[in-house]
Amino acid sequence: MAHELTLALATPIEDLVPKMIAFNNTELLAAVEEMLSAYDGVVYDDEHISDAKQDRSTLNTFSKALNDERIRIGKLYNSPYEKFKAQVDEVIDRVKAASAKIDEQVKAYEDKKRAEKQDEIIEYFKSVIGEFSGCIPYERVHQSKWLNASTTMKSVKAEIDAIITNAKSALVAISALGSQDEDLIKAFYFRTLDLSAALNENNRLKKEREAAAELKARQEATKPAAVEVEAEKPAQA
Repeated sequence: MAHELTLALATPIEDLVPKMIAFNNTELLAAVEEMLSAYDGVVYDDEHISDAKQDRSTLNTFSKALNDERIRIGKLYNSPYEKFKAQVDEVIDRVKAASAKIDEQVKAYEDKKRAEKQDEIIEYFKSVIGEFSGCIPYERVHQSKWLNASTTMKSVKAEIDAIITNAKSALVAISALGSQDEDLIKAFYFRTLDLSAALNENNRLKKEREAAAELKARQEATKPAAVEVEAEKPAQA
């Protein structure tokens, strides 16, 4: 249903380009410069503020009149193009309206395919998650790119398989630590799926425990001295 749409001018644009607008620019500018020279260095004291207001009004009136004429000429000068633009815009609007209707159908189709693909991905995830079904929910591993048409199911399955393989390897590595906090470290891993972060967490907990033990040892070491000091105090009559 493709159609070749071409904008064809009845007259070549080269023949339609308007000439520059010629006007008495040099004379007008010279006259204005001469007029403005009368205001150079003028200082209005309190008694002449009314003169300042009148001069300001005169200059503003002249400026407005000149600008109004520029606008009037500009509208006339540009009117052929503005009419041409409006007519082209009318065509474009109709094309865009038709395109928008088609776009709705394309997006509906794409949304449907994305939903179907996500269902397929979730089914595969459920079929291979095995022992980690209660630890790694699909929502934690989902990636929006998986639903793109350019992302193949083969690559999605490979990524899911890698997540499971990494989880198995991570559990082996955590168990090999022989950590007192093994259960906590495993739980931390399943929250983040990041082995490096889990190992750092293990080190943090270990240092906390060591610091607590050291503090307790110092406290215990000071108890006998405190008892001896108390015993040496003379009994009060």
